[in-house]
Amino acid sequence: MQFKGAEKASIVNGVGCQLLRLPLWFWLVMVMGAVIRLYLVVFTEGTRDVSIWQGHANRVREIGLIRYYHENPLANHPPFISVTESFVLRAANVTRIPFRILLRMPFALIDAGTVMLLLSVLRHNPRRLVLAAAYWLHPLAMLLSSYHGNTDDAVAFFILLCVWLLSKKNTMGGAIALGASLWIKLPGVLAIPALLLLVEGWRKKLVFLSVAGLTAIATYLPALLQDPRIVYANVFGYHGKILKTTAGVPVWGIRVLLSAYMPHEWPKEHAARTVFLLNHSWQIAIVLLLLLTWLRRTRCSPSEVCATIAAGYTLVYGLTDYWAFQYFAWSVPFWFFLPTWFLVFTTILAGGYIYSLYWFLCGNPWLLGKWDFVGHPHWPDIVIEFRDLAMLFFAVSACWFVISAAAEQIKPWLLRITSRATGPQKPGGL
Repeated sequence: MQFKGAEKASIVNGVGCQLLRLPLWFWLVMVMGAVIRLYLVVFTEGTRDVSIWQGHANRVREIGLIRYYHENPLANHPPFISVTESFVLRAANVTRIPFRILLRMPFALIDAGTVMLLLSVLRHNPRRLVLAAAYWLHPLAMLLSSYHGNTDDAVAFFILLCVWLLSKKNTMGGAIALGASLWIKLPGVLAIPALLLLVEGWRKKLVFLSVAGLTAIATYLPALLQDPRIVYANVFGYHGKILKTTAGVPVWGIRVLLSAYMPHEWPKEHAARTVFLLNHSWQIAIVLLLLLTWLRRTRCSPSEVCATIAAGYTLVYGLTDYWAFQYFAWSVPFWFFLPTWFLVFTTILAGGYIYSLYWFLCGNPWLLGKWDFVGHPHWPDIVIEFRDLAMLFFAVSACWFVISAAAEQIKPWLLRITSRATGPQKPGGL
Protein backbone atom coordinates (compact mmCIF):
# COMPACT_ATOMS: atom_id res chain seq x y z
CA MET A 1 0.00 0.00 0.00
CA GLN A 2 1.45 3.35 -1.07
CA PHE A 3 1.06 6.58 0.89
CA LYS A 4 1.41 10.08 -0.48
CA GLY A 5 3.53 12.68 1.29
CA ALA A 6 0.62 14.29 3.13
CA GLU A 7 -0.68 10.89 4.26
CA LYS A 8 2.75 9.89 5.58
CA ALA A 9 3.01 13.17 7.48
CA SER A 10 -0.42 12.55 8.97
CA ILE A 11 0.58 9.07 10.13
CA VAL A 12 3.82 10.34 11.69
CA ASN A 13 1.99 13.16 13.43
CA GLY A 14 -0.61 10.70 14.74
CA VAL A 15 2.09 8.47 16.20
CA GLY A 16 3.79 11.50 17.71
CA CYS A 17 0.54 12.63 19.35
CA GLN A 18 0.00 9.16 20.82
CA LEU A 19 3.50 9.19 22.32
CA LEU A 20 2.98 12.65 23.78
CA ARG A 21 -0.21 11.47 25.48
CA LEU A 22 1.65 8.78 27.41
CA PRO A 23 1.67 9.49 31.18
CA LEU A 24 4.67 11.01 32.95
CA TRP A 25 5.38 7.87 34.99
CA PHE A 26 5.87 5.90 31.77
CA TRP A 27 8.48 8.36 30.49
CA LEU A 28 10.24 8.25 33.86
CA VAL A 29 10.45 4.46 33.51
CA MET A 30 11.81 4.87 29.99
CA VAL A 31 14.47 7.29 31.24
CA MET A 32 15.40 4.91 34.07
CA GLY A 33 15.74 1.94 31.71
CA ALA A 34 17.73 4.04 29.23
CA VAL A 35 20.17 5.16 31.97
CA ILE A 36 20.73 1.56 33.09
CA ARG A 37 21.31 0.44 29.51
CA LEU A 38 23.70 3.31 28.85
CA TYR A 39 25.64 2.41 31.98
CA LEU A 40 25.90 -1.23 30.89
CA VAL A 41 26.97 -0.33 27.37
CA VAL A 42 29.57 2.29 28.32
CA PHE A 43 31.06 1.13 31.61
CA THR A 44 30.94 -2.69 31.55
CA GLU A 45 33.02 -5.07 29.47
CA GLY A 46 30.28 -7.61 28.78
CA THR A 47 30.68 -11.37 28.52
CA ARG A 48 33.26 -13.30 26.55
CA ASP A 49 30.96 -12.93 23.52
CA VAL A 50 32.28 -9.39 23.12
CA SER A 51 35.86 -10.57 22.62
CA ILE A 52 34.65 -13.45 20.44
CA TRP A 53 32.80 -10.99 18.22
CA GLN A 54 35.85 -8.75 18.06
CA GLY A 55 37.93 -11.72 16.97
CA HIS A 56 35.34 -12.65 14.32
CA ALA A 57 35.21 -9.10 13.01
CA ASN A 58 39.00 -8.78 12.91
CA ARG A 59 39.53 -12.00 10.96
CA VAL A 60 36.70 -11.25 8.50
CA ARG A 61 38.35 -7.90 7.82
CA GLU A 62 41.83 -9.43 7.44
CA ILE A 63 41.18 -12.55 5.35
CA GLY A 64 37.56 -12.27 4.14
CA LEU A 65 34.37 -14.02 5.18
CA ILE A 66 34.71 -17.31 3.26
CA ARG A 67 38.31 -17.92 4.29
CA TYR A 68 37.36 -17.20 7.88
CA TYR A 69 34.48 -19.69 7.73
CA HIS A 70 37.06 -22.29 6.66
CA GLU A 71 39.52 -21.21 9.33
CA ASN A 72 37.06 -21.30 12.23
CA PRO A 73 34.28 -23.94 12.23
CA LEU A 74 32.69 -22.11 15.17
CA ALA A 75 32.15 -18.98 13.04
CA ASN A 76 28.41 -19.59 12.74
CA HIS A 77 26.95 -16.10 12.26
CA PRO A 78 25.23 -15.24 8.95
CA PRO A 79 27.25 -13.35 6.31
CA PHE A 80 25.44 -10.01 6.74
CA ILE A 81 26.03 -9.54 10.45
CA SER A 82 29.58 -10.96 10.20
CA VAL A 83 30.57 -8.41 7.56
CA THR A 84 28.66 -5.63 9.33
CA GLU A 85 30.57 -6.21 12.57
CA SER A 86 33.85 -6.04 10.65
CA PHE A 87 32.84 -2.50 9.61
CA VAL A 88 31.89 -1.77 13.23
CA LEU A 89 35.41 -2.80 14.27
CA ARG A 90 36.84 -0.52 11.60
CA ALA A 91 34.71 2.34 12.93
CA ALA A 92 35.95 1.58 16.45
CA ASN A 93 39.55 1.80 15.30
CA VAL A 94 38.95 5.09 13.47
CA THR A 95 36.91 6.80 16.20
CA ARG A 96 38.81 5.31 19.17
CA ILE A 97 35.45 4.30 20.64
CA PRO A 98 35.85 0.82 22.19
CA PHE A 99 34.41 -1.97 20.09
CA ARG A 100 32.42 -3.26 23.08
CA ILE A 101 30.41 0.00 23.05
CA LEU A 102 29.76 0.09 19.31
CA LEU A 103 28.83 -3.61 19.33
CA ARG A 104 26.18 -3.29 22.03
CA MET A 105 24.74 0.20 21.54
CA PRO A 106 22.66 -0.68 18.41
CA PHE A 107 21.00 -3.57 20.19
CA ALA A 108 20.18 -1.42 23.21
CA LEU A 109 18.45 0.97 20.78
CA ILE A 110 16.67 -1.95 19.10
CA ASP A 111 15.31 -2.85 22.53
CA ALA A 112 13.64 0.58 22.67
CA GLY A 113 11.99 -0.27 19.35
CA THR A 114 10.70 -3.47 20.91
CA VAL A 115 8.96 -1.40 23.61
CA MET A 116 7.20 0.68 20.95
CA LEU A 117 6.08 -2.46 19.16
CA LEU A 118 4.76 -3.91 22.42
CA LEU A 119 2.70 -0.77 22.95
CA SER A 120 1.18 -1.18 19.51
CA VAL A 121 0.53 -4.94 19.57
CA LEU A 122 -0.95 -4.64 23.08
CA ARG A 123 -3.08 -1.63 22.14
CA HIS A 124 -6.34 -3.38 23.14
CA ASN A 125 -4.92 -4.53 26.48
CA PRO A 126 -5.80 -2.15 29.34
CA ARG A 127 -2.45 -2.98 30.98
CA ARG A 128 -0.37 -2.24 27.89
CA LEU A 129 1.57 0.65 29.48
CA VAL A 130 2.39 -1.40 32.57
CA LEU A 131 3.47 -4.37 30.47
CA ALA A 132 5.63 -2.28 28.12
CA ALA A 133 7.23 -0.51 31.08
CA ALA A 134 7.82 -3.84 32.80
CA TYR A 135 9.61 -5.14 29.71
CA TRP A 136 11.82 -2.03 29.55
CA LEU A 137 12.92 -2.65 33.16
CA HIS A 138 13.04 -6.44 32.85
CA PRO A 139 16.43 -7.68 34.10
CA LEU A 140 16.92 -10.09 31.22
CA ALA A 141 15.93 -7.51 28.60
CA MET A 142 18.51 -5.09 29.97
CA LEU A 143 21.30 -7.62 30.49
CA LEU A 144 20.96 -9.38 27.15
CA SER A 145 20.55 -6.24 25.03
CA SER A 146 23.09 -3.95 26.69
CA TYR A 147 25.55 -6.07 28.68
CA HIS A 148 25.95 -9.54 27.21
CA GLY A 149 27.40 -8.53 23.84
CA ASN A 150 25.56 -10.59 21.23
CA THR A 151 22.89 -10.00 18.61
CA ASP A 152 20.04 -12.19 19.87
CA ASP A 153 17.59 -9.51 21.01
CA ALA A 154 17.29 -8.41 17.35
CA VAL A 155 15.53 -11.75 16.71
CA ALA A 156 12.67 -10.82 19.04
CA PHE A 157 12.46 -7.30 17.57
CA PHE A 158 12.09 -8.49 13.98
CA ILE A 159 9.57 -11.21 14.89
CA LEU A 160 7.48 -8.71 16.85
CA LEU A 161 7.77 -6.26 13.94
CA CYS A 162 6.53 -9.04 11.67
CA VAL A 163 3.53 -9.64 13.96
CA TRP A 164 2.71 -5.93 14.00
CA LEU A 165 2.91 -5.61 10.21
CA LEU A 166 0.81 -8.73 9.67
CA SER A 167 -1.78 -7.37 12.11
CA LYS A 168 -2.01 -4.38 9.76
CA LYS A 169 -2.61 -6.79 6.84
CA ASN A 170 0.80 -5.88 5.43
CA THR A 171 1.87 -9.33 4.29
CA MET A 172 4.82 -8.11 2.24
CA GLY A 173 6.17 -5.94 5.06
CA GLY A 174 5.83 -8.76 7.56
CA ALA A 175 7.65 -11.14 5.23
CA ILE A 176 10.50 -8.67 4.76
CA ALA A 177 10.80 -8.20 8.53
CA LEU A 178 10.98 -11.97 9.04
CA GLY A 179 13.54 -12.35 6.26
CA ALA A 180 15.65 -9.54 7.72
CA SER A 181 15.74 -11.34 11.08
CA LEU A 182 17.59 -14.17 9.37
CA TRP A 183 20.35 -11.74 8.38
CA ILE A 184 21.21 -11.53 12.07
CA LYS A 185 20.50 -15.03 13.40
CA LEU A 186 18.43 -18.05 12.42
CA PRO A 187 16.16 -18.75 15.47
CA GLY A 188 13.39 -16.66 13.93
CA VAL A 189 12.51 -19.71 11.84
CA LEU A 190 11.04 -21.28 15.00
CA ALA A 191 8.31 -18.60 14.96
CA ILE A 192 7.27 -19.19 11.33
CA PRO A 193 4.52 -21.79 12.06
CA ALA A 194 2.84 -19.37 14.49
CA LEU A 195 3.30 -16.36 12.19
CA LEU A 196 1.48 -18.20 9.41
CA LEU A 197 -1.64 -18.12 11.61
CA LEU A 198 -1.81 -14.36 10.97
CA VAL A 199 -1.79 -14.81 7.19
CA GLU A 200 -5.18 -15.67 5.66
CA GLY A 201 -5.40 -18.10 2.78
CA TRP A 202 -2.87 -20.49 1.32
CA ARG A 203 -1.98 -18.15 -1.54
CA LYS A 204 -1.01 -15.34 0.85
CA LYS A 205 0.86 -17.81 3.04
CA LEU A 206 2.88 -18.89 0.00
CA VAL A 207 3.60 -15.26 -0.90
CA PHE A 208 4.63 -14.56 2.69
CA LEU A 209 7.06 -17.49 2.78
CA SER A 210 8.44 -16.69 -0.69
CA VAL A 211 9.10 -13.03 0.06
CA ALA A 212 10.62 -13.89 3.46
CA GLY A 213 12.85 -16.48 1.79
CA LEU A 214 13.96 -14.10 -0.96
CA THR A 215 14.65 -11.35 1.56
CA ALA A 216 16.70 -13.70 3.73
CA ILE A 217 18.68 -15.24 0.89
CA ALA A 218 19.57 -11.85 -0.58
CA THR A 219 22.39 -11.31 1.90
CA TYR A 220 23.50 -14.96 1.83
CA LEU A 221 23.73 -15.13 -1.96
CA PRO A 222 27.24 -13.64 -2.46
CA ALA A 223 28.70 -16.07 0.06
CA LEU A 224 26.68 -19.00 -1.29
CA LEU A 225 27.92 -18.32 -4.81
CA GLN A 226 31.51 -18.45 -3.56
CA ASP A 227 31.28 -21.57 -1.38
CA PRO A 228 27.82 -23.02 -0.59
CA ARG A 229 29.23 -25.97 1.35
CA ILE A 230 31.05 -23.92 3.96
CA VAL A 231 28.08 -21.57 4.40
CA TYR A 232 25.77 -24.54 4.94
CA ALA A 233 28.19 -26.25 7.32
CA ASN A 234 28.98 -23.20 9.48
CA VAL A 235 25.71 -21.27 9.43
CA PHE A 236 22.80 -23.56 8.54
CA GLY A 237 24.37 -26.63 10.13
CA TYR A 238 25.01 -24.99 13.49
CA HIS A 239 22.64 -26.12 16.27
CA GLY A 240 24.15 -24.75 19.46
CA LYS A 241 26.43 -26.40 21.98
CA ILE A 242 26.13 -28.19 25.30
CA LEU A 243 27.74 -25.54 27.48
CA LYS A 244 29.59 -26.62 30.64
CA THR A 245 32.14 -25.15 33.02
CA THR A 246 35.68 -26.48 33.01
CA ALA A 247 34.66 -28.67 35.95
CA GLY A 248 31.84 -30.19 33.89
CA VAL A 249 28.98 -28.24 35.49
CA PRO A 250 26.21 -27.90 32.85
CA VAL A 251 24.72 -24.42 32.52
CA TRP A 252 21.31 -25.60 31.26
CA GLY A 253 19.39 -28.46 29.72
CA ILE A 254 17.70 -31.78 30.35
CA ARG A 255 20.86 -33.14 31.94
CA VAL A 256 20.48 -30.47 34.66
CA LEU A 257 17.09 -31.96 35.56
CA LEU A 258 18.48 -35.48 35.45
CA SER A 259 21.34 -34.61 37.77
CA ALA A 260 19.34 -32.39 40.15
CA TYR A 261 15.98 -34.14 40.48
CA MET A 262 16.47 -37.73 39.34
CA PRO A 263 18.34 -40.75 40.79
CA HIS A 264 22.09 -40.71 40.19
CA GLU A 265 22.09 -44.33 39.08
CA TRP A 266 19.50 -45.09 36.42
CA PRO A 267 17.94 -48.53 36.22
CA LYS A 268 19.15 -50.35 33.12
CA GLU A 269 15.66 -50.50 31.60
CA HIS A 270 15.53 -46.65 31.54
CA ALA A 271 19.09 -46.00 30.32
CA ALA A 272 18.28 -46.35 26.61
CA ARG A 273 15.31 -43.99 26.89
CA THR A 274 17.41 -41.42 28.72
CA VAL A 275 20.13 -41.53 26.08
CA PHE A 276 17.51 -41.22 23.34
CA LEU A 277 15.99 -38.18 25.05
CA LEU A 278 19.38 -36.49 25.41
CA ASN A 279 20.43 -37.22 21.83
CA HIS A 280 17.13 -36.17 20.22
CA SER A 281 15.95 -33.39 22.51
CA TRP A 282 16.03 -30.76 19.74
CA GLN A 283 13.97 -32.90 17.36
CA ILE A 284 11.46 -33.67 20.11
CA ALA A 285 11.14 -29.98 20.94
CA ILE A 286 10.56 -29.04 17.28
CA VAL A 287 7.88 -31.72 16.84
CA LEU A 288 6.09 -30.53 19.98
CA LEU A 289 6.40 -26.91 18.81
CA LEU A 290 4.64 -27.80 15.56
CA LEU A 291 2.01 -29.76 17.46
CA LEU A 292 1.42 -26.87 19.86
CA THR A 293 1.00 -24.42 16.99
CA TRP A 294 -1.52 -26.73 15.32
CA LEU A 295 -3.45 -27.15 18.57
CA ARG A 296 -3.65 -23.35 18.92
CA ARG A 297 -4.46 -22.79 15.23
CA THR A 298 -7.78 -21.11 15.98
CA ARG A 299 -6.11 -18.46 18.15
CA CYS A 300 -5.25 -16.04 15.38
CA SER A 301 -5.23 -12.63 17.06
CA PRO A 302 -1.82 -10.90 17.25
CA SER A 303 -1.69 -11.30 21.04
CA GLU A 304 -2.57 -15.00 20.88
CA VAL A 305 0.01 -15.60 18.15
CA CYS A 306 2.62 -13.89 20.32
CA ALA A 307 1.60 -16.21 23.15
CA THR A 308 2.03 -19.20 20.82
CA ILE A 309 5.50 -17.97 19.87
CA ALA A 310 6.45 -17.61 23.54
CA ALA A 311 5.16 -21.10 24.34
CA GLY A 312 7.09 -22.50 21.38
CA TYR A 313 10.36 -21.04 22.57
CA THR A 314 9.57 -22.37 26.06
CA LEU A 315 9.54 -25.85 24.58
CA VAL A 316 13.00 -25.26 23.14
CA TYR A 317 14.34 -23.95 26.45
CA GLY A 318 12.66 -26.57 28.59
CA LEU A 319 13.37 -29.71 26.56
CA THR A 320 16.81 -29.28 24.98
CA ASP A 321 20.46 -29.38 26.01
CA TYR A 322 21.88 -27.17 23.25
CA TRP A 323 21.63 -23.74 24.83
CA ALA A 324 23.46 -20.51 25.66
CA PHE A 325 22.63 -17.68 28.07
CA GLN A 326 21.67 -15.17 25.37
CA TYR A 327 19.02 -17.50 23.88
CA PHE A 328 16.52 -16.12 26.40
CA ALA A 329 16.56 -12.89 24.37
CA TRP A 330 14.63 -14.59 21.54
CA SER A 331 11.43 -14.67 23.55
CA VAL A 332 11.51 -12.25 26.51
CA PRO A 333 9.09 -9.72 24.87
CA PHE A 334 6.65 -12.53 24.09
CA TRP A 335 6.46 -13.62 27.74
CA PHE A 336 4.24 -10.58 28.29
CA PHE A 337 1.48 -12.24 26.24
CA LEU A 338 1.38 -15.35 28.43
CA PRO A 339 -0.44 -15.70 31.78
CA THR A 340 0.84 -13.56 34.65
CA TRP A 341 2.06 -16.57 36.62
CA PHE A 342 4.47 -17.48 33.80
CA LEU A 343 5.81 -13.93 33.49
CA VAL A 344 6.35 -13.59 37.24
CA PHE A 345 8.15 -16.90 37.71
CA THR A 346 10.33 -16.56 34.60
CA THR A 347 11.36 -13.10 35.74
CA ILE A 348 12.29 -14.31 39.22
CA LEU A 349 13.91 -17.61 38.24
CA ALA A 350 15.50 -16.93 34.83
CA GLY A 351 16.33 -13.34 35.72
CA GLY A 352 17.71 -14.42 39.08
CA TYR A 353 19.81 -17.13 37.45
CA ILE A 354 21.40 -14.92 34.81
CA TYR A 355 22.01 -11.94 37.10
CA SER A 356 23.36 -13.98 40.03
CA LEU A 357 25.67 -15.89 37.67
CA TYR A 358 26.95 -12.74 35.95
CA TRP A 359 27.47 -11.14 39.38
CA PHE A 360 29.49 -14.17 40.46
CA LEU A 361 31.55 -14.29 37.26
CA CYS A 362 32.31 -10.54 37.42
CA GLY A 363 32.88 -10.46 41.17
CA ASN A 364 30.54 -7.55 41.89
CA PRO A 365 26.83 -6.67 41.61
CA TRP A 366 27.54 -3.76 39.23
CA LEU A 367 28.95 -6.18 36.62
CA LEU A 368 32.18 -4.19 36.43
CA GLY A 369 35.39 -5.95 35.55
CA LYS A 370 36.12 -9.09 33.58
CA TRP A 371 33.44 -11.73 33.05
CA ASP A 372 35.48 -14.85 33.81
CA PHE A 373 33.62 -18.05 32.93
CA VAL A 374 36.70 -20.26 32.59
CA GLY A 375 38.16 -19.14 35.91
CA HIS A 376 35.03 -20.14 37.86
CA PRO A 377 34.59 -23.89 37.33
CA HIS A 378 32.44 -24.33 40.45
CA TRP A 379 29.39 -22.17 41.15
CA PRO A 380 27.90 -21.15 44.52
CA ASP A 381 24.73 -22.80 45.77
CA ILE A 382 22.52 -19.77 45.09
CA VAL A 383 23.40 -19.82 41.38
CA ILE A 384 22.88 -23.59 41.18
CA GLU A 385 19.49 -23.29 42.90
CA PHE A 386 18.35 -20.57 40.51
CA ARG A 387 19.55 -22.67 37.56
CA ASP A 388 17.81 -25.84 38.70
CA LEU A 389 14.52 -24.12 39.54
CA ALA A 390 14.53 -22.12 36.30
CA MET A 391 15.19 -25.23 34.23
CA LEU A 392 12.50 -27.18 36.08
CA PHE A 393 10.00 -24.37 35.62
CA PHE A 394 10.62 -24.14 31.86
CA ALA A 395 10.37 -27.92 31.46
CA VAL A 396 7.11 -28.13 33.44
CA SER A 397 5.68 -25.07 31.65
CA ALA A 398 6.56 -26.55 28.27
CA CYS A 399 4.65 -29.73 29.08
CA TRP A 400 1.77 -27.71 30.52
CA PHE A 401 1.37 -25.60 27.38
CA VAL A 402 1.11 -28.70 25.18
CA ILE A 403 -1.20 -30.59 27.55
CA SER A 404 -3.54 -27.64 28.15
CA ALA A 405 -3.75 -26.87 24.41
CA ALA A 406 -4.54 -30.53 23.70
CA ALA A 407 -7.15 -30.58 26.47
CA GLU A 408 -8.91 -27.58 24.95
CA GLN A 409 -9.15 -29.44 21.64
CA ILE A 410 -10.31 -32.69 23.22
CA LYS A 411 -12.87 -31.19 25.60
CA PRO A 412 -15.57 -30.32 22.97
CA TRP A 413 -15.10 -33.74 21.38
CA LEU A 414 -15.61 -35.48 24.75
CA LEU A 415 -18.68 -33.36 25.45
CA ARG A 416 -20.23 -34.37 22.12
CA ILE A 417 -19.56 -38.05 22.82
CA THR A 418 -21.01 -37.74 26.33
CA SER A 419 -24.14 -35.98 25.08
CA ARG A 420 -24.71 -38.67 22.45
CA ALA A 421 -24.21 -41.47 24.98
CA THR A 422 -26.58 -40.04 27.56
CA GLY A 423 -29.17 -38.91 25.01
CA PRO A 424 -31.64 -36.06 25.51
CA GLN A 425 -32.78 -35.65 29.08
CA LYS A 426 -36.51 -36.09 29.70
CA PRO A 427 -38.20 -33.37 31.74
CA GLY A 428 -38.90 -34.51 35.27
CA GLY A 429 -42.30 -34.26 37.01
CA LEU A 430 -44.54 -35.62 39.70
